[in-house]
Amino acid sequence: MRTLYLTFHVYLAFVTKSFQKRMQYRVANLAGLTTNFFFLLVHIFVYTAFYAARTGPLSLNLNEIITYFVLCQVFFMLMPFWGARSEVTSAIKDGSVALQLTKPVDFQAYWFSDECGRACYYLLMRGLPTFLISIIFFAVAIPTQPITVMAFAVSITLATFMSAAITITVFSFAFWTLDTTGFSGLSYSIITLFSGMLVPIALWPEWLAHIAAWLPFGGLIDIPFSIYLGKITGMDIWIAIGKQMIWVVFFLGLGRILLKRGFSRLVIQGG
Repeated sequence: MRTLYLTFHVYLAFVTKSFQKRMQYRVANLAGLTTNFFFLLVHIFVYTAFYAARTGPLSLNLNEIITYFVLCQVFFMLMPFWGARSEVTSAIKDGSVALQLTKPVDFQAYWFSDECGRACYYLLMRGLPTFLISIIFFAVAIPTQPITVMAFAVSITLATFMSAAITITVFSFAFWTLDTTGFSGLSYSIITLFSGMLVPIALWPEWLAHIAAWLPFGGLIDIPFSIYLGKITGMDIWIAIGKQMIWVVFFLGLGRILLKRGFSRLVIQGG
């Protein structure tokens, strides 16, 4: 039990260190907040015009669409490898991964903790201000049912874990390619589309939404936001959360397999 307690505190320290490291870039965070509001306004203007010209009923009303895209901007930086962030790739490419492997910590757990610290920072320093200001200027829906709030909190936490697991998995390919720019760019485009970040899956054609339902990426955006908006209710909430849990475990397992195989073929400075 003491060993488990000490291990928890070690990785919690990594989360804290990751958070503190990003606290140094306050001006960059302010610029990011401005960017968030710009794209939020673009989405709101586009969908306001779209809804004004619609010829039939849609599964989401305008206020729900506005809330959806406010949430997109609040949790935007929690999504996988935004900004071509590739410290795992850099560590593998420049050989510093060898130093990390000498430390008495699990490499995957270390980077997972770093990603969680990053998520906490952006949620607090960028997401929360975005949400509070949006409440003032836009008709943002607020859940009133405690079960909805609790389920959303669980779901968005799992979405963050899945994001970290996917990021580590994709960047693990650097053991074979040394540069994952192209692969991560392609992955990010696919994830952005099928997560529902660009267009809510509720507005997709039925055949395309059916394809998205079989993919894991809806667990990053569509599932937590649908819970928040009350579009997933009752037992369906826990079925959706269970689906997220399965995909989190899948990507953690896949990432560990890739790391293990990558370490077995790691060559640094020809040695």
